[in-house]
Amino acid sequence: MSTLEEKETLTQPENAQETVASANIVADNEPVMTDAEDQEAVDYSSFSEAELVEKARTLITECKGSVSAIKRDIEDIKSCYYKSYNQTIDKIRGEQAEDGENAEPVELPADEFKSVYVVYQRRKKEEQAAKEAEMEKNLKAKLALIDKLKDLAQNSQDARQDVNACREIQNEWKNIGAVPQAKADEVNGNYKLWIETFYDSLSAANELRDLDFRKNLEEKISICELAESLAESKDVVDSFRKLQYYHERWKEIGPVARERREELWERFKEATAVVNKKHREYFEQIHAKEEQNLVEKTKLCEEVENVKVENEESFDCWQKVTDFVVAKQDEWRKIGFAPKKDNDKIYERFRAACDKFFVAKNDFYKKMKDIQSENMKKKVALCELAESLKDSKEWKETTNKFVEIQKEWKTIGPVPRKSSDAIWKRFLAACDYFFEQKEADFASRKSEETVNLEKKKELIERIKGLQIEGNDNAFADFKKLLAEWNSIGHVPFKEKDNIYKKYKATIDEVFDKLNKDRSINRLDFFKTNIETLASQGMAKVNNERKRLQKLVENFTSEIATAENNIGFFSKSSKDASSPLLDGMKKKIAKLKDERNLLLEKIRLIDEATEEKN
Repeated sequence: MSTLEEKETLTQPENAQETVASANIVADNEPVMTDAEDQEAVDYSSFSEAELVEKARTLITECKGSVSAIKRDIEDIKSCYYKSYNQTIDKIRGEQAEDGENAEPVELPADEFKSVYVVYQRRKKEEQAAKEAEMEKNLKAKLALIDKLKDLAQNSQDARQDVNACREIQNEWKNIGAVPQAKADEVNGNYKLWIETFYDSLSAANELRDLDFRKNLEEKISICELAESLAESKDVVDSFRKLQYYHERWKEIGPVARERREELWERFKEATAVVNKKHREYFEQIHAKEEQNLVEKTKLCEEVENVKVENEESFDCWQKVTDFVVAKQDEWRKIGFAPKKDNDKIYERFRAACDKFFVAKNDFYKKMKDIQSENMKKKVALCELAESLKDSKEWKETTNKFVEIQKEWKTIGPVPRKSSDAIWKRFLAACDYFFEQKEADFASRKSEETVNLEKKKELIERIKGLQIEGNDNAFADFKKLLAEWNSIGHVPFKEKDNIYKKYKATIDEVFDKLNKDRSINRLDFFKTNIETLASQGMAKVNNERKRLQKLVENFTSEIATAENNIGFFSKSSKDASSPLLDGMKKKIAKLKDERNLLLEKIRLIDEATEEKN
């Protein structure tokens, strides 16, 4: 069921599309104004839906006469009920539209008025069937009275007695109700014919006839005046109904003098024609408006039928089309009724188009609900992973892991809106905690590294000032300074290479002053480094060995390349002692010396490791 849940019914009379075809012929079975129709209408706009249903049920139950007496109330109640009912439906749909992607299917309230209205319509059909049977009975009775009039007119003997008999027939005729529409003109015509024939044949009863003529003349003049006054009335429908009643009275009144008959009938006809014209024009305007309404409603049907969601995986696109359809429903409600024969059909077409869209939308939200539920599980898993890593002190490795899970988070689609903020805050809290701890740790390290830099600068100056000459303990003091250097921690990264170069140049100068072999100096220096590294843990010693082993492999590869190049130049060069070849041989010798020094360092590490074990 779509949000547009209404049932349209024309408020004009059931015979609104019929007009009086002839000014001097009025249907025998047209409705006569009742007391109920004259009563002031009840304002049901303040009633609740339940009260409206109960009021309609009570009216139908307690109505002992014709249900036409409560027609206005029932139709007013129906109008108020469906206005309220449609607002309730629209409110529910509006809330669904606001919820957007989290909207869940909602069972719409039942139409409680429908079953009560069915009872009312059944009563109307039953009464109509009874009315038709009654009209058939009335037809037989009126035909019998016409036969009596015919006999009186053809076989009149006692004028006074026959006039009384005719009056009795007229009284009986008045008390008989309407006859079928198809027979009404014929029956009324015959009745009028034989009434006039009877009175025309009463040559012996002129005095009584003239008296009746005068009385009938007064009544018919009064009816003409009443009919003429209807031309000033603004209520076209009410005027038309009253005119039907005046025609009924006209037919029941006997004839007037022959010389006044045509004149009086023409006057009544003219008054009738004015009312009929206004009635016809009134409903022609209504019908023209209804036809225009049909055109506008057909256009709305086509617009909703052709609606298309640009991206069926996008909540925004579905919401955009939802707003469009709801707007078209609002437009529909502002348009009046279509012609009665088309009204239900065009409504059903529009409702079907709306239903089709909202069913598709509900299917989309059901599917997305399952997807979002799965996305929620994935994000919860990432939150748990982040929370398990947030206390790690392995900054580099853990930072890489956090970067990876943050990238994965971005690839996961949306989760239910009610949980979206909470799950994001949970994930963000774990990430922020880790990076805040990392930043605090690095800030602390930076301060410590700055202090270490100053210590190493001060130590370099102390090494430069070491007394060598005349100091038998110079080398031992030098080794202590080297050990002290190794005990100082890291310095800022950007200062690392610069301070080390100064340190290396300073200790080389000291070694030169001590007159020691450069490679031996370097090994002595390296032994001191190994001792320092070993004091900090064997893991660092092992890392240093891996670094040296990698350098050995690099030197070996470089030596092999150089030796290969020497072989190439030796074959192509006639001069075996060219400067180029000599330079390459010296380079190879130097590379081998460096490699041998590295191998010796590795040996020293291995010895230190064995001693440690």
